Amino acid sequence: MSETKNIIIIGASAAGHTLANSLLPHLPTTHRILVIDASDYAYWAPAGIRAAVKPGWEKRVTVPVSTETFFPAGSAHQVIAPNKVVELKKNSIVLEKPFEGSKEVQFAKCVLATGALQPAPMRAELGSSMADMQTVLRKMQTEIAQAKKVVVIGGGPVGVEFAGEVRELLPSTSITIVHNQSRILNPSSNPNPAQKAEAWSAPSSYPKLSTALEAELKALNIDVILNDRVDIPSGEASEGAWNGTSGSLGGVKTLKLQSGKTVEADYVFVSVGNKSGAGLVEQADKGAIDGSMVKVDEFLRVTSSSPDSILSADYYAIGDVCNTPGWKTSQTAVADAQYAATSILAEVKGTKPKKYARSPMHALLVPLGTSRGAGSITVPYLGTFMAPKMVVGFKAKDLFIGQAFVGIFKGAEKVSVPDVAAA
Repeated sequence: MSETKNIIIIGASAAGHTLANSLLPHLPTTHRILVIDASDYAYWAPAGIRAAVKPGWEKRVTVPVSTETFFPAGSAHQVIAPNKVVELKKNSIVLEKPFEGSKEVQFAKCVLATGALQPAPMRAELGSSMADMQTVLRKMQTEIAQAKKVVVIGGGPVGVEFAGEVRELLPSTSITIVHNQSRILNPSSNPNPAQKAEAWSAPSSYPKLSTALEAELKALNIDVILNDRVDIPSGEASEGAWNGTSGSLGGVKTLKLQSGKTVEADYVFVSVGNKSGAGLVEQADKGAIDGSMVKVDEFLRVTSSSPDSILSADYYAIGDVCNTPGWKTSQTAVADAQYAATSILAEVKGTKPKKYARSPMHALLVPLGTSRGAGSITVPYLGTFMAPKMVVGFKAKDLFIGQAFVGIFKGAEKVSVPDVAAA
């Protein structure tokens, strides 16, 4: 095994898993895939909001990660999980716990698919077990079910989707969204799915999509406060005032807005604060960071302003962690992964890879529960169009769990989740 060359993938979510699947049928026997993840499970973030609200869904968004669930029986490829990469070196990585007798593992290529960092339920809690994460989600479900006044901070896709899920569960609960822009989402006359990414920010969206969602929210009796922000307390809160925490407040508290207005809540959901999971790269070479994301070239190789960077040549980055142009969604993470596989395979086989050109085609679908919502789709050369039937017909009920999540597990040990009715 010492002569086998390792292709290391750090991160077992959508990008990392898709890359492993794309490499598997074509990789020469001289190489093996090692997928490393800090947790023992994969988390389907696109359904995380519903899993925080609807009982049973915590079991639909979590699936065990292991060699047996990823790879065929008898395969040389392995999953190393739960284990954590603590350092990047030139041509090797250092693990928290030993693998095959050593904490340091050599590689021919290493791909960073470490995603983004955000509190649950938007993302899994870093390093948590599957049982831990399901417990976190069940606690959220219990607290939300008891809420009488919910305030959502942030009117982007996540905040709007959360409000819709809560309304479907709790028809009479007061729900208010506070958003710092003049419209829901981030409308632009020319939404650009190929815009340059330097840091996490709300993607530009189609104005008609904002209009449609605002109408849906009004029909659902969800209040929306625009062009305003919630004041985040810097010190100890006075009696009856919000202290800046999210989740259940243990009673009704008053939130102050920058306009001078106030809103009351016994549950606060914060849907802002996403950031790239580029900590390992920043630790190894700050010159490889662009804003808050990992810099990559047209072959998705990590690049750096540092002349002697240890990350040059054989490190790659894909998905949410890197500065590839475009929105940071599971769709674009999968596109990065599929291309990275062709690039790595070309280099392994001694041929020149083609430059990466991600398609600008992209859909932004925002469900409001299982039977409502709105969406738009951007098509190259044609522009952006409303796509309401895609939301209810393709996303709202299952949130792509069957096809895009459970469906990518190709291992000898089959995985499954409860169906929608059981959840």
